[in-house]
Amino acid sequence: MFRILKIVNVICLILVFFNASQAQKTEVFNKENQAQAFAILSAEYSKSAYLLAQKNFFSSSIYSIKQVCDTSILLSETAMQYADSALNFACDTCAYAKTIMLASKASQLAAITEFKKIKNLNNVELIHSLSKESMYAAANSAVDAYHASLVFELKAPADSDSTKTGIIDVAEEKALEKKENTRELTRLEADEFSYMTIKELYGKRLVEIDDELVLLKEEAKGSKGGKLNEINKAIEQLKSEEQECFKKMKGSQDRLINVRNDLSEEMLQIVHKDIFTTEKGGFYNENVPIPSNDKGPDGLVFKIQIGFFKSQLPPEHFDGIFPLSSEKVDNTYYRYIAGNFAKYNEAKTAKNTVVDKGYSDSFIVAYFNGEKISISEALKKRQDSD
Repeated sequence: MFRILKIVNVICLILVFFNASQAQKTEVFNKENQAQAFAILSAEYSKSAYLLAQKNFFSSSIYSIKQVCDTSILLSETAMQYADSALNFACDTCAYAKTIMLASKASQLAAITEFKKIKNLNNVELIHSLSKESMYAAANSAVDAYHASLVFELKAPADSDSTKTGIIDVAEEKALEKKENTRELTRLEADEFSYMTIKELYGKRLVEIDDELVLLKEEAKGSKGGKLNEINKAIEQLKSEEQECFKKMKGSQDRLINVRNDLSEEMLQIVHKDIFTTEKGGFYNENVPIPSNDKGPDGLVFKIQIGFFKSQLPPEHFDGIFPLSSEKVDNTYYRYIAGNFAKYNEAKTAKNTVVDKGYSDSFIVAYFNGEKISISEALKKRQDSD
């Protein structure tokens, strides 16, 4: 019987973007913010359903998969009940959190639908495909529920009346501020984490299979009769799984390449300080080249010019800096630029990080509607718009 892989939890990777650890530290029965507490409970049950769906995805036994589905349905239904409770206890100023919670609930329902379909099937390929869909649906529901828990606000004070004073109440103001400062995880980013994880899991399984084959072949040398037949059958079974793993890992790798190419283009159109990182080593490569001559987002944008070179440089030269783009200047030189920042100070902080990594010649540049402008002109435009 194949060992179930110990796999990295995609949810944990995704939740880094939402600082969900803060939400999980909240007292679940905190009566002051019951909407948040129920959202966390909903997320926890969805996460449990996700882990079971993940188990199904890597299982080869139809019987065990169907057994797991019953528990997964129950967990997802409980998650939906807690989602309803979160929505019921949400204050009127929590429209943004409610929207996210409703998205979580929709994903929970989608997961239940897939689990129920699996129970009525006997086709291995179709069951595997639906197991993948249920895994993603449960993952999405957990992510959204955790996210909602971070933006559910307390009810406004009893003596606060924004309709009488014409002033936005405290809870609404905080909610709007949090919404403005929170960058939502894009679908492509979630897909990247998922396909990265799946590819790594198949890679780990291939290493395990190779180790098992070595042991079985060694054992076969001193065996005969019925035992030798059993060993040979196990070897054939492992070889068959090995071929399937290679095929699936290649499929995940191909999908990851496509997602990363799309993600690379998408990130160049988003102006937000939280997108910039120097820890994305290996993202750009021969299959995912650094975008060139990208127009970038409209409006005023500050970026970091890393260097000006006579020829194009290999992606590994930039040591994990993301997002990156290049521009060809005078049909001769190449300018490499990183990040998209709305404010000069945000770009300055990022530039200091780049300098600390060894790119001492880096400096800040500014663009307006895709055209390069001087920093003084950019700062004047920023001042005029504030």
